[in-house]
Amino acid sequence: MTSTLTPDQSATTPLDGTGREYSTRRAWLITAALALFMVINWGDKSVLGLTSHALMVDLGLTPSQYGLIASGFFFLFGVSTVVGGILVDRVQTRWMLIAMALVWAVVQFPVMGAASFSVLLISRVVLGLAEGPASPVSLHAVMKWFPDEKRDVPNAIVLGSSSLGVLIAAPAMAFVQVHWGWRWCFGVLGIAGLVWTVLWLAIGREGPYDAAPTTPRPSDEPAAETGPDRVSYRQIFASPTWLFLAFAGFACYFVTAILTTWLPTYLESERGISTVSTGNLIAAVAATGAVAMFGQGWVSRRLLARGVSSRWSRSGVPAVAIVIAAVAMFGFAETGGTFQLILMLPAFILYTTIFPAATAAVAEITPVAQRGTALGVFFAFFGVAGMLAPAVAGRLIQNAATSADGYHAVFLVCGGLLLAAGAAVLLLVDPERDRRRLTRPQR
Repeated sequence: MTSTLTPDQSATTPLDGTGREYSTRRAWLITAALALFMVINWGDKSVLGLTSHALMVDLGLTPSQYGLIASGFFFLFGVSTVVGGILVDRVQTRWMLIAMALVWAVVQFPVMGAASFSVLLISRVVLGLAEGPASPVSLHAVMKWFPDEKRDVPNAIVLGSSSLGVLIAAPAMAFVQVHWGWRWCFGVLGIAGLVWTVLWLAIGREGPYDAAPTTPRPSDEPAAETGPDRVSYRQIFASPTWLFLAFAGFACYFVTAILTTWLPTYLESERGISTVSTGNLIAAVAATGAVAMFGQGWVSRRLLARGVSSRWSRSGVPAVAIVIAAVAMFGFAETGGTFQLILMLPAFILYTTIFPAATAAVAEITPVAQRGTALGVFFAFFGVAGMLAPAVAGRLIQNAATSADGYHAVFLVCGGLLLAAGAAVLLLVDPERDRRRLTRPQR
């Protein structure tokens, strides 16, 4: 899809008749705020795993009970992701983001005073309900500020900030846990959610690259992104690009769920690594992930600018990274010592390049008026993986002859999923082909 809006770096024009001004500076300010939103989002996701060893001992939880609590986050995650994606095509992203952030903040505080199996389970279920639409809504919001050919970098920044969330949360939660106890980790994140809500109230705006307005637009006003009328959702969801990227997203998010819920426990209980050192290791993984996602966005944009098709710029790059991650995961499962910790970085990080690349590809083949719904259903597949992974891992660990054997099986499953995902994306995904089949962009 193309757009007639080509704002100069210093130029400003009225936005949607509100009297507010559009500028690239505002676009990047919105991007930064949404990146912070995702930092808090992933702090909320990872806090359970980062405190898992201490809370399991303190509350006397079995691996299966802990696995159920971790999976509880995703019980309603997929449903809310789809519903949120549908709503964001009809409701301003500003208000949806505020509502989600408020719920995230409030639901953390009960864990501080009355932590138990039931309280943790209910808290995680409600948190997952509120966080389900976070990625599609934040991406839909940031895409309103950039044309298609410039979305890869802001998409990568917003989604890459998930790694920054873990990077910041891991050492921070280790510090809080050592000095004030694991319950305060949840309280700190609740406070962070409230602070972000106030910030977004002050700066949150809708961007100009949105569905076509229903009223005439002044000639000097930025034009909305143009493109085809609505197409059948069945056609979108049945296209190889959407279908196999959804599968790849499922496989990669399965591994992400293991990273955030079981890897910290593995490092502490099986490898005998201290809480602080575990936090530092998880932070190292997150830092590498941030570099990988930002790097993917930069490489994809450079390739697109040079005329390389999106099949290779938005599919080939992450596909190769996923295959490398799969090989590293098999090595991580079969080795030990320092070499295992080295392999942990590519195994748990390189596959994350699929997330910003896939969302840009889905947006490329989808009419703008249907983008929120398409992304919502797309991210719902992640929720299914997130629900299954912790519970499956808990069962494998508890039913194995030894917990070490159980973890070994979990990591082999992760490696197999990554290998299948990388092959599927490399061989079957082609956004340009499917865009031509689905849409007839207007110029």
